[in-house]
Amino acid sequence: MLAIHADAWFDGERLHHAPVTVCVQDGRIAAVHPGRLNLPGAEDVHVGFIMPGLVESHAHLFLDGHEQDPTRRQAHMEAGREVFLATGRRNLQRLRAAGITLVRDCGDRWGINHALRAMVDDRTTGRPDDRTLPQVRSAGIAIRRKGRYGSFMAEEVVDAASAAAAVRARADSDDIKIVMTGIIDFAAAAVKGGPQFDLSELSAMTSAARELGKPTVAHCSGREGIDIAVRAGIGSIEHGFFLDAELLDRMAAAGTAWTPTWIPVAWVREHPEACAVGPEGVAGLGRILDQHRANLLQAHRRGVAILAGSDAGSLGVRHGDGLHDDLAAYLEAGLPLPAVLAAATSVPRRVMGLPGGRLAAGEPADLAGFAASPLAGLSYLRRAAMTCIGGRIWRAEATTSHAAA
Repeated sequence: MLAIHADAWFDGERLHHAPVTVCVQDGRIAAVHPGRLNLPGAEDVHVGFIMPGLVESHAHLFLDGHEQDPTRRQAHMEAGREVFLATGRRNLQRLRAAGITLVRDCGDRWGINHALRAMVDDRTTGRPDDRTLPQVRSAGIAIRRKGRYGSFMAEEVVDAASAAAAVRARADSDDIKIVMTGIIDFAAAAVKGGPQFDLSELSAMTSAARELGKPTVAHCSGREGIDIAVRAGIGSIEHGFFLDAELLDRMAAAGTAWTPTWIPVAWVREHPEACAVGPEGVAGLGRILDQHRANLLQAHRRGVAILAGSDAGSLGVRHGDGLHDDLAAYLEAGLPLPAVLAAATSVPRRVMGLPGGRLAAGEPADLAGFAASPLAGLSYLRRAAMTCIGGRIWRAEATTSHAAA
């Protein structure tokens, strides 16, 4: 039995400004007791604040966002599987230190995400430190139109038949990732090119995914592409720049989630020289981010499910730090603090059809503890004092872990 004592807590929906004792046994939350409860025989852990483990809903684990030199980043893309795996494992350690206990990897064409998922899932073998790493939800290899954007993460298809066949071949993926649109022209404040798939092609893919029982996520920005994605029944819009009120209303009605990935664009605006972005591009970035900020608040007000995801691994977006930068942006956009925390705990788990994300008896013991409540400042969540996954505890000051009896 493990007893985690905290001065304040978040239950997945509401903040509580009072002490609590969370009891963990056999990998689950056995009870949540108000106040400080003395449990004879239990191991005691003390933190300032306890909450469900954070979820990073959009990342690429094989990429290192810490590396900002273009030459070295390109060299990394050619480094090969062993380097990718080592980078991914290091990034999982960074996520854990940031209180993240689940990461959704949104695609790489080498299957590194699948390999990391298998490594983490096998918690009885391997290095002891690996047994407390965050769980990995893997999209495997994404799907894109032949010759279009997404070569580093996607397989090419040419028509509705080959696209549907590619989906059916992904029974081992947790999510089906579809590259629906290209990248953004910063100066023009618009998406480059039209959608990669029309409504009939994308509908063939979402239909095939439903046959497999797999959720769909789409790399998608721009009104035309998002319109097709919502009509085709995509489960989650990733990035989603250039949304408008009508699309947000339709997303809310259809139950289409949104992962806004604020940070990569914000980072380029702050470091334009890193991407050779000139004054027109900087001005365009400002317009893009102003619209994105407004859309975040409108999405919240309309009841769109917002999933916190930073696109970690992108240029300048560090694993762990990226998610917390994203959450800070949500707060600055006007979302209330409980909604910000829910976007990284209960909401993504609900959208992904996973248990957890709530501090309640019977839920999986997927928890993160911090030195102080985010009411004292959201920055207090940037470094975890401890995480707990399936009853296995990792402490920030320790290099070893153990399981609760």
